[in-house]
Amino acid sequence: MSRWAWIGGVLLAIVLLGGCLSTDSGTGNGGDCESHYVPVASAPTWDALEDAMLATEDWGAVASVRTQARGEDIGLGDQDVVRIVDLLNRNGRRLAQAEVWRTGDGGWAAGVWSQCID
Repeated sequence: MSRWAWIGGVLLAIVLLGGCLSTDSGTGNGGDCESHYVPVASAPTWDALEDAMLATEDWGAVASVRTQARGEDIGLGDQDVVRIVDLLNRNGRRLAQAEVWRTGDGGWAAGVWSQCID
């Protein structure tokens, strides 16, 4: 192993170790790692939301939307999430799974949960 390759490896290890030991990382306590929803679509009605989800291409070409569960079916009752839906490609394979909720103005919104993994 050349001397420069060894020095580069040591520098890389220091950088990686420094990132792991950083006190700034976390799950939303001022660090740079925060769990959040990635917006998929929003619309005033359920039918319009389905159309908007079909038009998104963030995860690939969405050919159909399948409702996996409704809030009352999964024990969420009257909480925020009212449906879990799959965005499917033309072969019926899941591109993404989104949570759907009612907005404050009576409309609908969908988002994919992005979990912070530190």
